[in-house]
Amino acid sequence: MNGQKRILKIFTQLLSGTTLLKKDLMEEYQKQGSTIQRDIGIIEEVLDENDYSSSHFGTLKREGKGGYQLSDHLRKNVLSDDELLAILKVLFASRAFNGKEMTELIDKFHTLSTDKKRIRQFIANEELYYQGVSKVDLLERINFMCDAISNNRTIEFEYTRRGETQIFRRTPNALQFSDLYFFMMSASHTAQDDADFSALNKFRINNMVNLRIVSSPKKSLYKDRCETGALRNQTAHLPFLGNPITMIIDFYHDPVYVLDRFPNSKIIRENEDDSYRIEVHANDGYGVKMWLLSQGDMVKVISPKHMKEYVIQDMRDTLKYYGYETIPQEDS
Repeated sequence: MNGQKRILKIFTQLLSGTTLLKKDLMEEYQKQGSTIQRDIGIIEEVLDENDYSSSHFGTLKREGKGGYQLSDHLRKNVLSDDELLAILKVLFASRAFNGKEMTELIDKFHTLSTDKKRIRQFIANEELYYQGVSKVDLLERINFMCDAISNNRTIEFEYTRRGETQIFRRTPNALQFSDLYFFMMSASHTAQDDADFSALNKFRINNMVNLRIVSSPKKSLYKDRCETGALRNQTAHLPFLGNPITMIIDFYHDPVYVLDRFPNSKIIRENEDDSYRIEVHANDGYGVKMWLLSQGDMVKVISPKHMKEYVIQDMRDTLKYYGYETIPQEDS
């Protein structure tokens, strides 16, 4: 084995996280200690001279007498079994991918794990009962969307909602995952999710059919960009577009359920009836309205008025299904 091949092999051993001992290397490669030291010196020199290598691989550390390890490389660049397990748990909970894609993802994570038996132990039941929501392969579509967004391309596709199908032309500008689905956005996060089907600007990727590029690259306007991070903070877990609002509510349960859903919210005071008055930075989209309705008698909307009126009217309409009629009362 020539010197170049030997150095590369030593370097790949270090990348695997193995602590190498000089005496073992001398025996493995049938070389004197001075040769092994020179090989290690070349690796150290490359790492020290190249900023990228140093930040990516870490620095070569001396471990005891005659020991060498790239410990920083594992910490910075290799997922631990605990990290892999946490990611798999999140993927199972999302239910976003179909069974085939999920199985492929699990297999890839297994190849990265150190203790494969332990990983399998903690996911076996979820893998057995896993049922993904999407019936189509999502990863290929996500790649298609990313290319269209990166190149500002307009796409055409068929989309069905409530049994009605239309052909749309949209220029996607963002992707977001929330509540079982990956969504494609084609408008600002402050736009409205219009009740008019033909005016939609948010689409479930798994429900889009016959996707195709229909235009050359074009310049997108800054005002039309969708800030998915801002949208997530404003909408709890349902990414419906809408105008930003400051909402005041009284919450009659543990306030953490509000503070965790809306990270920019804050408690204003604790009321005499043991509820919490909370200021919530949200939007006026349908997602926030559904979240309010899902809280039942745990929440009372104080302002803005149109959000309060929406909740009251929805409750009245629901009661009618059960034969109850309510008489509107003027606000005191």
